[in-house]
Amino acid sequence: MSRTALIVYNPAAGSNLVPESWLGKVVHVLATTTVDNVNTIATKPDTTSKEIINQITSTVDLLVAAGGDGTIRMVLEAAALYEKENPHADNQNLAVGILPLGTGNQLARNLHIYEDNILNVNPLDKAIKTLTQGHSRVIDLGVMNGHYFAVAAGAGPMSDAIVTPDKHDKANWKMLAYASSLVQTLAQPPALFEIDADGESFKVAASGLFVTNISDFGVGTLSESASLNDGLLDLCILSPEEFQDYLEYGFAFAGALTGNQTSPYYIKKVKTVDIKVLPVSRRGSVIQNTWRKVKGAFGVYSKPPLMIYPDSMAMVDGDACGTTPMHIEVVPSAVKVLIPPPKQ
Repeated sequence: MSRTALIVYNPAAGSNLVPESWLGKVVHVLATTTVDNVNTIATKPDTTSKEIINQITSTVDLLVAAGGDGTIRMVLEAAALYEKENPHADNQNLAVGILPLGTGNQLARNLHIYEDNILNVNPLDKAIKTLTQGHSRVIDLGVMNGHYFAVAAGAGPMSDAIVTPDKHDKANWKMLAYASSLVQTLAQPPALFEIDADGESFKVAASGLFVTNISDFGVGTLSESASLNDGLLDLCILSPEEFQDYLEYGFAFAGALTGNQTSPYYIKKVKTVDIKVLPVSRRGSVIQNTWRKVKGAFGVYSKPPLMIYPDSMAMVDGDACGTTPMHIEVVPSAVKVLIPPPKQ
C-alpha cells in the first residue's frame, strides 16, 4: 500500500518564514525519502479539525502540522479524533510531525524539536530531519469543554495575558511579547476560582490558573513535574491569596516563576478538574496595590479596579476558546508524535 503524508500548514503563522521558503523543500524531502505521495492543506481562520479529518484517507500515515501552537493543537485534535472514530483503520501507525513556525512553539520546545539558538540559521532543519528520521512517541492530550490541547488550558488575568499580544507584537518581540503582557497582569486584581480537582472542592483567589501538560513555557518553567505521557495533567495556581490551608489537598509549593517568594504558586497532579470563576467585587492584593504605587512613582496612575468576573475567558494553547466554566480532563496516550532521534 502506498504511503501518504498530509501537510497542514498555516500561511499566516507568526514566523517570518513564508511557505514559499520551506514548503517545496519539505514536499521534496518527504517524497524522495519517506512517502509515496504528499498532499497539502492551507488553513484559514475558520478551518476546523473536522475538515482535516475529512482529508485523512486510509493511506495517510503521516500528518505534518506546520504553524504555531494553535495549528499544531488543531492537527493533534484531528489525529486523536480520527483514531477514536476509526479504531480499526488501516493506518493505525498514524503519527504527527511538527514544523514549528509560531512564536512560542511550546510543544515543539518540550519535544526538543525546537530551541532558541542564535546559531540556528534555519530553525526548521532539525524539524525536517525529524520528519524523516524521527521516532514516534505516544503523548497525552487534555480536553477542555470538548477542545483538545497539548500545552495548557487556563483562565484568569495571567491566562488572558497569553492571548493579549497581537500578531505584530509577536512577530517583532517573539517571547518578549508574552513577558510584557505577563508583567502587566501584576496590576490586575485576582479572580476568585471555584475548583473541583478529582472530587476535592475549594475556592481560591489567584492571578491565574493553568492546567498544563508541559514544563517549559519559553518564558519560564511552570511545572517541573509536568510530563507528556504520565496520564496526568498539572493544575497550577499562580499568585494565590491565603492558600496555605489548601496544602492538605496535595498541592506542592513551587516558589515563583521569577524566584520572588512573594508570588508563590502551587501544583497538583489531576485527571479531571472543573473550574468556575465566581462573580465577586474586591480590591487588588497587596502585591498588586504595591505595583500600582511603583507605577505612580513614574507618573503612571490608575485607580484600583473592582474585580467582577461573571464569565472569564478560557484559553487553550495560546488562543481564546470560549469562557468559563471549564471542564478539563486528560486523555492518556491520545496521539503519536515524531521526536528527534537520539544523539549519537
